[in-house]
Amino acid sequence: MIDINYNRQEKQYEWIEPESGERFTFPAKQKHEAFRFAVSMLDSELYEAAERMIADHPQLERVTWRAVELVCANGIEVFPAPLGNVVAMVESSDGYGRYALEQHDAGHSCQCEHFTSLAAPLTQSGERYCKHLVAYRLYLRTRETRF
Repeated sequence: MIDINYNRQEKQYEWIEPESGERFTFPAKQKHEAFRFAVSMLDSELYEAAERMIADHPQLERVTWRAVELVCANGIEVFPAPLGNVVAMVESSDGYGRYALEQHDAGHSCQCEHFTSLAAPLTQSGERYCKHLVAYRLYLRTRETRF
């Protein structure tokens, strides 16, 4: 988990790099920039995978960075063999449950409201992606090969 704190006296966000202890500061209202910087320092492979996904699908920028949060928090459980159609379980970002990701002939689906309400963004190929599906893809690209 990446720990970014807001310093009320200085009105800025602060992140301390765990290995060196170096302190980095970011202006108020720029927590997202602090998070992206921290990810780039701690896990360049994940950062680059997220940037590539956004370059390929700009409409997924918001859900991609939310997905990176889930990956950093180890919120994805990928099954070695699908359980029925379920290939993974992904934590909800509010911490109150998990969503099943299913694989079908037409692609993947998620149980979350963002996906089921058809509000999740579409890629150029017509695939719909919520943050849970993006987290799953990022996990497969960056974590699966590490074991």
